[in-house]
Amino acid sequence: MGRLMILCAAVGLLTTGALAESSRVVTVRELFDLNHRLTVEPGTEVVWGDPHFERVWFPSNTGPAVKRTKDGFVAVFGTPGTYQGRFTVVAGHGTAGEIYSVTVTVKNRND
Repeated sequence: MGRLMILCAAVGLLTTGALAESSRVVTVRELFDLNHRLTVEPGTEVVWGDPHFERVWFPSNTGPAVKRTKDGFVAVFGTPGTYQGRFTVVAGHGTAGEIYSVTVTVKNRND
């Protein structure tokens, strides 16, 4: 009985999205092609997974924390809204050292 209750609880959390977290890997070229705009669902982990990203950040009072990992820069967008951030690139795409804007819109699939 205990395993059944745990299984039912896990299924309930998945269907409500409490455990469901997706990941989106973005390259510099893709971000430029998308006019520096991304749209994701709540709970999505965005990975700026391209070695041409030099730095990615969002204001600490309005955006998620960005962490540098072995896969690139990573941030989780937990709640709906529009987040304005910045990024810089190294040689290869754009102008090295120039600060570019990025807009991440977080909205539910049905919105």
